[in-house]
This record gives sequence, C-alpha cells and structure tokens, in this order.
Amino acid sequence: MNGLPTWTKHPSGIVPENEHERRTLEYGDLLQATAGESDRGLVITAAAHVEVYLERILKAFLIDDADVKELFEGPFAPFGSLSGKIKAARLMGLITKEEAKRVDAMRKVRNIFAHELNASFDHPDVKKLCAKSPIKDGRLADRDAFLHMAMNTVIHLIYRDIGVAASHKRKPLMNEDREKLDSYRSVRDE
Repeated sequence: MNGLPTWTKHPSGIVPENEHERRTLEYGDLLQATAGESDRGLVITAAAHVEVYLERILKAFLIDDADVKELFEGPFAPFGSLSGKIKAARLMGLITKEEAKRVDAMRKVRNIFAHELNASFDHPDVKKLCAKSPIKDGRLADRDAFLHMAMNTVIHLIYRDIGVAASHKRKPLMNEDREKLDSYRSVRDE
C-alpha cells in the first residue's frame, strides 16, 4: 500500500511545522474528499484512509527492520489486507475492541461497494450492515451514520502511530534479553 500522499507544503499553501499539523491537514483533506462524493467514493476513500492509519500504527509498533515490509506487501502478506491489519492491531493492543468493530464494519461495507456494480446505501446488503451497531445510531440516514462513525474512528487513529512509536515501539531481542527470557523457562521447569 502506497499510503496517503506526502507533501512538504499542503496544496492550500500551508507549510506544516510538525507531524501533528501535517496529520490535521490530512484529516481536512479526508473531510474535503468525502464532501459531495458518491456513495462508492465516500466508502472507499474512508476505508482506504483507515487502512493507511492501521498500517502506520502497526509499523510504529514493530521493530525497525527491512523485513517488516514483507508483512504488508505481497500476495501472502499476513497484514496485506484490511482484515489482517484489524486483527493484528487489536491483538497487539494497539486499537480497542470497539475500534476494531468499527473498522471491520467499514471493511464489510467497502467490500460490498468494491464487488457490487449497483452498490449504494440503498443496496440491501449495505442497508443490512448499516442497520446494526456500530454503524446505526438511530438518528441519521445510513450514509450519514456511516460517515459519522467513520470520521469518529479516523480521528482517533490518525495520530495513534505517533503515540505508539513514542511509548510502545518494540526493540529487537538481544542476547542478554533472550537469556533473561530463557531463565524463566528454567525456573518454571523446577
């Protein structure tokens, strides 16, 4: 996955001073991209952004190694699909169970739009998904409920990788660490 466009100067002319400002502009771009978009465009754009954010979060957690890219690229990459990224991020404790449910709901709706030529928010399979939690909120039309849920999910994930990198980044296992881990086995076996 190529990810989102990278720029040093935002198309609006703003030059972000730090990564947080760049991400805030990126979120604005997402809001602008979904405004007036077709149903298909809205769903696919929102899901693509979430997939990029999950990949960033996972990469921020994993050790720095050239082999990490093999987890995300190629036909048999375990984190090559949105589903794989959702499961990995949840099981590594990088997203909550509720966030995983929301992203998975987005994935399911995206899959219908990706595989059905006549998909819209009036499509029976989309309506079925939008009629239940976490999309349905009881107040909004299906398209608006999906967008509301998606944007509320995105706003929590867009900066998450920065915090993960600062406090949860994994380090390669060194011999002295391995020996300490192995010592637990000998204590357990006694």
